Amino acid sequence: MASSSLLRLSAVLALSALFYGCSTYHPPGPRADLEALTPLSMREAFTVQPTNPFPASVAVVRVQGASYSNHYLNRHGGMFNTGRHTVILTKEVGEDIHLEKLRGLPQLAGVVSLNRMLLPERIDSDREIREAAARLQADMVLLYTFDTAFFGSDASVPLSVITLGLSPTRRISVTTTASALLLDTRTGFIYAAYEVTERANTLATSWGSRESADQIRQETESNAFAKLADIFVADWPTLLDRYRPHPAGADGLSVR
Repeated sequence: MASSSLLRLSAVLALSALFYGCSTYHPPGPRADLEALTPLSMREAFTVQPTNPFPASVAVVRVQGASYSNHYLNRHGGMFNTGRHTVILTKEVGEDIHLEKLRGLPQLAGVVSLNRMLLPERIDSDREIREAAARLQADMVLLYTFDTAFFGSDASVPLSVITLGLSPTRRISVTTTASALLLDTRTGFIYAAYEVTERANTLATSWGSRESADQIRQETESNAFAKLADIFVADWPTLLDRYRPHPAGADGLSVR
């Protein structure tokens, strides 16, 4: 009898060690649907006009889905979850470093960020964000979002949860798509749309904790945002040539 009880106790302890010794990592929440965030019909889209406010200051705002969360922000804060969208107030993947590339561009007066004090109680569309940017006298709003997914051997199905420490040879791939819209603060006119994708591969052996697992997400999103900033910088002269008012010549026609 004592022997069987000891065996049962050993089995329970072994299962407990297995259960509690293996932590799990949950991938981040959903991206923001930028198309739904700027819900203009086709007819309305053609009636919206740019104000061509050059030199322009730009408010840079990260938005995610309503239920968004990730490991870093759950611990450190920085999410403003209200309404249909979430605004991320913390520059958690080094965005400020990459935004330095924008400073010094011709006809770009400055780059600013929103804080919690400027945001309304609910965020259901781009209008609430543009109104907050207007309080900073920002002429344009650069809205961006991350869509990050983790994949195992079956690359067609994203992983909803990852168990750490069970399979050291398991290969995990991470894909981040960064999407952005450049909006006119006053009218909501879309000056440009950008999208880039960054991928990374790693072995589960490097994931000894949730922090180390989340590090690969942050690195992939940071690299994606760096590419996004590069595209913005490369596209800026074309955008200026198309939308900046040009001085009139002696014949009254604009000089380009």
